[in-house]
Amino acid sequence: MQKPEIVTTDNGFAIVTAKSTDAVSLDEVRAIFAYKLDELTADLVCCDIVTGAADGEQIRTIHEELLGFDAAMKAFEALPGFDRQWRDVVVLPPFAANRTVIYDRAACA
Repeated sequence: MQKPEIVTTDNGFAIVTAKSTDAVSLDEVRAIFAYKLDELTADLVCCDIVTGAADGEQIRTIHEELLGFDAAMKAFEALPGFDRQWRDVVVLPPFAANRTVIYDRAACA
C-alpha cells in the first residue's frame, strides 16, 4: 500500500494517496496552524492548512513523517507574512502541543 505523500507544485502542493490526489494552490490557503502531537516517546510536528470561505472551510492536515513535508513547508515560505521561525515556537518545550498560527492571510491584508 502506497503511503500518502506531499508533492509541491509551481504554485502549491498536492496530497497524493493511492486513491486520490488533492491539489491546493497557495492562493487558496487562508491560514496554517502548526502544533505537536505527543506520541509517547517522541513528538509529531503537524500542520493544519485551512482553505475555503468560513462557510465552506476545509482543513488538510499534514505531518513531518509524510514524504515531502519539508518541501511543502519551504513552499509555504512564499506566502506573505509566513512565520519562518515557526519550528522554534512549535518544537520547544517537548511534549507540549504549542499550537501556533504560522500564516494568516487576513492578518496580511
